[in-house]
Amino acid sequence: MKIRVPILVAPLTIISLAVSAALAAAPAVTPAASPASSSRKANDELYVITANRTRKKLDETLSAVTVIERADIERSQARTLDELLVAVEGVAIARQGGIGQPTSVYLRGGESDHVLWMIDGVRIGSVTTGIPALQDLPLDTVERIEIVRGPRSSLYGADAMGGVVQIFTRRGGNGATSLRATTGSNGTRQLAAATGLGDDNAWLDLKVSHLETDGINSCLGRPFPPGGGCFTSEPDRDPYRNTSINVAAGVRTESGASVEAYAQRADARVAFDSSFLNQSDLINQAAGIKWIAEPAAGWRSTVTAGRSWDESTSFRNGSTTRSVFDSSRDSFSWQNELQLGGSGALMLGADWLRDRVASDVRYDRAARDNRAAFAQYSWAEGAQSLAVAARLDDNEQFASNATGSFAWGWRFANGVQAYASLGSALKAPSFNELYYPGFSNSQLDPEHAMTREFGFKQRLASARWSLSAYQTRVDDLIAFDVATFKPQNIAKAGLEGLEGSVEWQRGSWRLEQTLAWLSAEDRGSGANRGRELPRRPAWTGRTALSWAGEQIDVGASVQFASRRYDDLANTRRLGGYAVVELTGAWRLSARTELQLRLANALDRRYETATLYPALGREVFLTLRQRAPR
Repeated sequence: MKIRVPILVAPLTIISLAVSAALAAAPAVTPAASPASSSRKANDELYVITANRTRKKLDETLSAVTVIERADIERSQARTLDELLVAVEGVAIARQGGIGQPTSVYLRGGESDHVLWMIDGVRIGSVTTGIPALQDLPLDTVERIEIVRGPRSSLYGADAMGGVVQIFTRRGGNGATSLRATTGSNGTRQLAAATGLGDDNAWLDLKVSHLETDGINSCLGRPFPPGGGCFTSEPDRDPYRNTSINVAAGVRTESGASVEAYAQRADARVAFDSSFLNQSDLINQAAGIKWIAEPAAGWRSTVTAGRSWDESTSFRNGSTTRSVFDSSRDSFSWQNELQLGGSGALMLGADWLRDRVASDVRYDRAARDNRAAFAQYSWAEGAQSLAVAARLDDNEQFASNATGSFAWGWRFANGVQAYASLGSALKAPSFNELYYPGFSNSQLDPEHAMTREFGFKQRLASARWSLSAYQTRVDDLIAFDVATFKPQNIAKAGLEGLEGSVEWQRGSWRLEQTLAWLSAEDRGSGANRGRELPRRPAWTGRTALSWAGEQIDVGASVQFASRRYDDLANTRRLGGYAVVELTGAWRLSARTELQLRLANALDRRYETATLYPALGREVFLTLRQRAPR
């Protein structure tokens, strides 16, 4: 197996990673005071929930986890979720044009629908395509994002084959109000406001945002000869607009019990290039309620219920033709955490999920249910720790499926946490694959995978770092069979990779470095055996350096990806790229900040999907009024 390294970029990144690790190991220096800065420190102690379905220190988890907090989002000045996630090791992004266009996220080389997406514990995503409309999820309502890389089906069931991304919405405003206004290239206008009432024991929060852009020509396609893209020539701008609202409320009693509820809605309209329909109205909604209590000492019980909606209506101006695809997901979960004698803990729970679709296309079946029971035992004593999980899913479409995982960890005397894990996973077929008239197969089985992983992580006085290696074998991979024009469980895939990251902070300086290598191959018996899976670059990485002063912050970053292919036969090549970004901020007062962002500063032209151009150089100016701290 050849490991191809992009000329200059990857070697420099490897050198930077080594330098970062050396800096991380150096003695700490007390950081210069910067009271106005909202950024978290590189060595802050972080807690995560998604990795184990329970609160745990990030440095003690036996898995690869990345956390993006509100301070990171504001410092990045990102407009969309994919602009944030592209900086995470092991993540590859494919976007079909500018802001608001269809976006796919590939985690560790898996398919775009091999990732489970959640908002505050509620599953989201279209049940027809199997993925959510990520381009429509507003960042202004996000407090933190947890990205767990690696299989989590033993805790979450189907969809969590490659990992889990959970978004936690902002809440607990304590009467504070914040405002943000952005203007910039391609006619971009963005406004956001947030306010809240109450305190830590009872609260009500409201957040609204609006994003609008004139867009770019999303597709450079041509009607003939075929070669990918949109198969039409419409050299015009494709505008996008999105208006969102989020409401959250909660109450906490003296006994420690709490009830939280939230509702979120995003209304969007996007234009795109197509010879048939070329505009879509999109509505994405999610609502949930969570009850947490401790009925007895050592027993914590959590009940979560929610629903997500994904509605899409596509049309063409001047035509009465419409295409409607609406879907919903209802979910219910009961989870119990029991502290056992000694250093052990047991988790027992049950999940229920109902997927439904409503469309002007008549599906062979419009709904399906899934019931599941899961358990996890965790133990830690001295230097050792382990976590064992098992889950049984009973889906009315296909037979019951069991998944499991085992992870063992050892903490060395110098604080390095080492871990090794083995986990199985499954992915349920989407409604389109199972029931779409004429092009589906109701006899499909779930896709199955087995992953082996080992890694190291450490939090130091001025930094944190992590390194992991994994190997995944995917069986029963669903692929479209040209002989029958229907999907079949006929393909296999092999995924192998290495990931590393370092965060270092010394005084006013901060360095962030990620690097990932991936081999994603077709292991089936067909003509494409040994070829690379589409849209998965072998190398990805990012280097970011920033300086934070009393009143001024400046930063620069380089994001790169090596070449990739856009088809299974590896005939359509997408070139590698490196994108430079510059940011700056000037604090006018303790609450007011002026931000400047120069995206793709060198105006690099590239594509992550054939004939769909990425955004060129853009400039954005933001005025932010923060709530008092």
